[in-house]
Amino acid sequence: MPKVKTNRSSSRLAAVQALYQYAFGEKTIDEIAQEFMTGAIGREVIEEDELTGSETFVPVMPAEPTLFAGILASYAQNADQINEMINSSFVQDWPAERVELTLKAILQAGTAELLGFPETPLAIIITEYIDIAKSFYSGPEIKVTNGILDRLAKILRES
Repeated sequence: MPKVKTNRSSSRLAAVQALYQYAFGEKTIDEIAQEFMTGAIGREVIEEDELTGSETFVPVMPAEPTLFAGILASYAQNADQINEMINSSFVQDWPAERVELTLKAILQAGTAELLGFPETPLAIIITEYIDIAKSFYSGPEIKVTNGILDRLAKILRES
């Protein structure tokens, strides 16, 4: 039986998608993780053509189960700490209440990975989540992602 290729970047994107879905409170993290792992959801992303407004479904490489599950487990075990750190990172000009669920899920997954995978180099984690932010945003959210994850990485890795 051929080995199915997996991808660490896909794992991170899937974790962001799972935490986004979790924010709606309809399912547990375990239920959402199971749907991703069985392929019920998360096997494709939507690419939008900005000129025409048309949408195309594009398949993604399957997530690496260990990283995907590890990010979600880290979030589940540390959700209060993670959310408190993220919320306290926003300034008066951009209060935490103003943060879209997508950006919040990116920051939650990134912070959960920083906590759960201390052996992964900071530059890799931060760069991966900046790339995810770029796939959703073209404005200040990218710099916000970089700034907050960089700041939290320094705090978490020093302690």
